[in-house]
Amino acid sequence: MKKLFVIGNKSSESLSPLIFNYWFKKYKIKATYDFVEIQSNDFNKSIKKILEDKKTKGINITIPFKKKIIQHIDNLDKHALKINAVNCVTNKYKKNGTNTDWVGYGNSLPKITNLKEKNVLILGYGGAAHAIHYYFYLKKVKNITIVNRSKKKIKFKNNICFTKNISDIEKFLIEADIIINTTPINPISKKVAKLVKPRAIISDIVYRPKNTKFLNMFPKNKKLFGITMLINQAIPSFNNWFGFNPSVDKKLLNILFSKIK
Repeated sequence: MKKLFVIGNKSSESLSPLIFNYWFKKYKIKATYDFVEIQSNDFNKSIKKILEDKKTKGINITIPFKKKIIQHIDNLDKHALKINAVNCVTNKYKKNGTNTDWVGYGNSLPKITNLKEKNVLILGYGGAAHAIHYYFYLKKVKNITIVNRSKKKIKFKNNICFTKNISDIEKFLIEADIIINTTPINPISKKVAKLVKPRAIISDIVYRPKNTKFLNMFPKNKKLFGITMLINQAIPSFNNWFGFNPSVDKKLLNILFSKIK
């Protein structure tokens, strides 16, 4: 019986075990998927033990270890190298690391005409934001603005530039066509939210509850829910481990949405 895990400091709250164990049952795969919670001071010792277990086929890495895992990886693919974060490890003869967050977010987006010309606004610039930024970078989107509470250097740019201060968010919200909240909180006020265009797509990577406080501020806008990104990043992880893409059927969706009301 192969073993797979999601690993983080709050991984017991993850819905990943529900998703993967559903697929294992559906496709009659002899494997189990569980969570392992690790604190930072125990990470290196614990992760080494997990990866040395021959029954461990793969792991997903979540907050706050997507960078820390890299020192335990033998090979990183080009995407993980660019993003400098790993959320999926395949444990075979060597430990191979990749990042599926960027493609998970990209596959969650509806079809957008002239995406390159859209104004993208990313709120926050942690690990998940790097992956989302990478997606828009690959799609050659010209206008990407990133706001953050602290000043951070922006990746994937030829010239040196930094995040904008979140206190200046008003002028960026007015022009934004796609707004992505990658922070665990609601970083804007109701007054500021009124500046957003009615046709702007509003996205939050937090998936529980489905309608976060941030999303609820935009009742008339098209929304992209965090659970969609979770599912779409899980699909390529599954493919890395088992060689095919699992389907997302109505039964799985009903189970997931019942967990995030």
